[in-house]
Amino acid sequence: MEHMTSLSENRLVSKTHGRIVFRGLIDTLEAEVIEAQVLASQLGEDETCGYLGEVLGCLRALMSAEVKEAPLPPPFLFGMDAEEIRRRSHIGEDYRLPEYTQGAMAARINTLRAKTREAEIFAVKVFGPEGEEKRGDIILALNRLSSALWWLLQKE
Repeated sequence: MEHMTSLSENRLVSKTHGRIVFRGLIDTLEAEVIEAQVLASQLGEDETCGYLGEVLGCLRALMSAEVKEAPLPPPFLFGMDAEEIRRRSHIGEDYRLPEYTQGAMAARINTLRAKTREAEIFAVKVFGPEGEEKRGDIILALNRLSSALWWLLQKE
C-alpha cells in the first residue's frame, strides 16, 4: 500500500494521481520560496523578503483550498487584486528579460516564476476543462501568482 496515499478523508489514490502530483509541485514551490526568502534576508532585501512572504501565504492558501476541496478567493498580492496584477504585468513593452547581471535574487525570483508557470500548466491539465475536477480558482491564482512574480522581477 506504499504506492497509495490519501486524497481526501475516505479516498485512497495512487501517488501518481494528478491531484497528488499537483500537491507535490506546490510543496516544492513553497520550499523554493522559503529558500528565496533566506537569500533575500542574507542580501538585506527586506522588502523582497516580505513580498516573498506574501507569495508563500498565497501558495499555502492554495494548498489548503485544494486539500479541503474548498473555494479559493482570488489572490491579493503586493497590494494588488487579481485584475490589477494582470494589468500591471502586461503594461508596456519595456520589460527587461532576465539576465545573470541582475544578480542572485532576480535569478531566484525568475526560477519561482517559471516553476509557478509549470504548476499552472499542470493545474490546467488536472483542474481545467478536460480535467477530473473543475478548479478555475486554482488556475486563476497560479496565473496571477506567476504574473506577480514577473512584476517583482522587474523591480530587481
